[in-house]
Amino acid sequence: MEKLQTAMTLKEAKFDINELFFSITDQDSTIRSGNEVFIRISGYKKDELIGSFHNIIRHPDMPKIIFKTFWEYLQAGKPIVAYVKNKTKEGGYYWVLAAVFPLNDRYVSIRIKPNSTIFAAAKELYFKLLMAETKENIEASAALLPQLLSELGYTTYDHFMSEVLLQELQERQKVISPSEDESQSESPLTLAYSHSKTLMKEYDSWFDKIEMFSQVKSMFEEKGLVLRLLAREIVFLSLNASVSSYKIENGGETFGVLARDIRINAKENDVLIDQIHTNVETITLLLNEVIFSVSAIRLQIEMVLFFLEEVLHQCDEFGMDEIVNNMNDLVVLVINYTDKLNAVQAQLEIKIQETLTNLNQLEQQMMYLGYVQIYGIIEAAASQDESARFQVIFSQLKTLVQQTSHEIETMQKMGGSFYSENRLLLEKSASIEKVSELLKEEILILQRRKQ
Repeated sequence: MEKLQTAMTLKEAKFDINELFFSITDQDSTIRSGNEVFIRISGYKKDELIGSFHNIIRHPDMPKIIFKTFWEYLQAGKPIVAYVKNKTKEGGYYWVLAAVFPLNDRYVSIRIKPNSTIFAAAKELYFKLLMAETKENIEASAALLPQLLSELGYTTYDHFMSEVLLQELQERQKVISPSEDESQSESPLTLAYSHSKTLMKEYDSWFDKIEMFSQVKSMFEEKGLVLRLLAREIVFLSLNASVSSYKIENGGETFGVLARDIRINAKENDVLIDQIHTNVETITLLLNEVIFSVSAIRLQIEMVLFFLEEVLHQCDEFGMDEIVNNMNDLVVLVINYTDKLNAVQAQLEIKIQETLTNLNQLEQQMMYLGYVQIYGIIEAAASQDESARFQVIFSQLKTLVQQTSHEIETMQKMGGSFYSENRLLLEKSASIEKVSELLKEEILILQRRKQ
């Protein structure tokens, strides 16, 4: 008997990459509903799950700090994504990537099978957290979590979960089989299924653009930092020029004027670059939100479609009331997050435009600094040997102006291109909203039919 129990504990429950499942709980984690895959994998009967707390499937291998993080996010009204090892009724296990979304007075949790390279690193991270909790306490693992995430290259848990969700969905797209078309099936849900297929098709063209958001985020972070460093070098060079001008007996006044122009220009550049840096920080946060929201909506739409395919194949597991209620929650989730995404994109558009304006102003400043540098080179060449140090200064200034102008041009091109793409995506969102509303209307029709 002991050997049998050990074997069951080590047994992994069957969970195919093509599958995904959801559960809907009250805010105290009481399970209200779920789909067939959730019931099957858990090993419990449906009536054993409904009304039970969600920790009925909690596995002892899971670090407590992960669930503490879960509740901190959810109670703050924020979604959360995490790898979770769950336990079956017989004592087996299965790993999921769980994305949990607050929805009014409940939580909707959608799970997919992990398949990315991050998963292996996450399991090792969990082992270290569990060891810290076993040897010390949960406070020790709470202190260790950000350190371990940093070692993996993530600045915050938000950063980690956004990257994880995106990578898992991208890997999933590479390996899942296309679903069969059930649009001809005789069912009251046929039209809802058709709208769901259309919604997925509309959104897939949107999801394909997600790499653009990641590239823009990385570029703005990198170039923003480079601009700040170049600005500091120009300020330092202007101070060096001022000091050097006082040491020249003949013609020092001319170089003093040039040094002052460089210094004034450098200060004005510093103000502009500070504004750009502030905008870039905001843009980075907004892009993180966009990337997460796009991934979340993609997952939510796929869950809608999968659930409808599931019930079209076997309606005996669920009554029409429960199907409609579940569909309503899932579709409202899509609509809510699409609204949030549109709001973030609108903010992003404003910040990108502000940054482009600042970059154009900085470009004009650098052009003027370029004229000062050219005039300075001419003056230094015409002066006596004691101004040789200014030839070096103006040569250095030329290099800095060229480097800064190059960074500005790169940011302008990327920012301008992204601004145009973002406008197109905002327009695309209108068609997605229209299909979502059609799906919502179909659910309302189904609700009226059952009354």
